[in-house]
Amino acid sequence: MLVGETKGEFGGSLYIKELFGETAGRLPSFDYKTELKLWELVIEANREGLLASAKDVNVGGIAVALSKMAAVSGKGIDAKVSVESSRDIFDESQSRALLEVSDADLEEVLDMASGLGLRAEVIGKIGGDRVKVNNVELPLEKVKDVYFNTFRRTIEQDL
Repeated sequence: MLVGETKGEFGGSLYIKELFGETAGRLPSFDYKTELKLWELVIEANREGLLASAKDVNVGGIAVALSKMAAVSGKGIDAKVSVESSRDIFDESQSRALLEVSDADLEEVLDMASGLGLRAEVIGKIGGDRVKVNNVELPLEKVKDVYFNTFRRTIEQDL
């Protein structure tokens, strides 16, 4: 489940840096009240035992956050995110989180989000051996290798 709004904000983002080699643009907007509501939802849903996991969406956007969740959990995901442009899966809009919720608890968590005035939508299913976000797809083993080994390989090559 994705909670929060994707606004097409890329200023100062990893996306801009990787594609164009620069850090540029206006930073994403930030609303403290929305951020507080988001974390009220996460804390309360967790307190009630409704969350299997949760991850904030930040650097690299939804695609990177889902990949991190998949790498750490060892579970694949097939997600379809409603975005205006394919690049928006890398959008770094603030006050967003990914929540892993069982089918039995989905409606309750969606209602909790709605009650706080937060946008929430079910974006996919967990399982399998691939990480797929819209049209971007990688084997889970590759995602895990990048997540767990890139830093070590980078350090070793500089020795």
